[in-house]
Amino acid sequence: METDYFELASLVERMLEIANDNIEKLAEILDSLDEELRMELLTSDLLNALQAFYYFFREIPSELVQERLMLSPASEIASGVVFEEIDLCQLVFVLRDGRPSVLVSDGSNTLATFSGRGAYRDAISYIEEHAC
Repeated sequence: METDYFELASLVERMLEIANDNIEKLAEILDSLDEELRMELLTSDLLNALQAFYYFFREIPSELVQERLMLSPASEIASGVVFEEIDLCQLVFVLRDGRPSVLVSDGSNTLATFSGRGAYRDAISYIEEHAC
């Protein structure tokens, strides 16, 4: 299903108005949508990567990470968005085959991949246990 861009934009505008800048409320609204439509929105330029990150992982990262993710459209998560650097490691938010993941990378290679609601915390724990 490919929804008309203007219909999607109108829907997102209404959703953001209802959510009133509350990312948790936006996630609830997204939960209420048909899965196909929801995925269209979560991989579009109409939402940002922070909104998609919160939707998939239900975690609010630090302010610096929030700012980085806000600056990237959700469409970029298909190729991966580097959103945090810890020591020599990079954390990358990526969506492949409909599966949201946080990758731990050394900049060249993926060292670990985490999925599911605890992916962000698991990635941080991995970095704490294994220096890159």
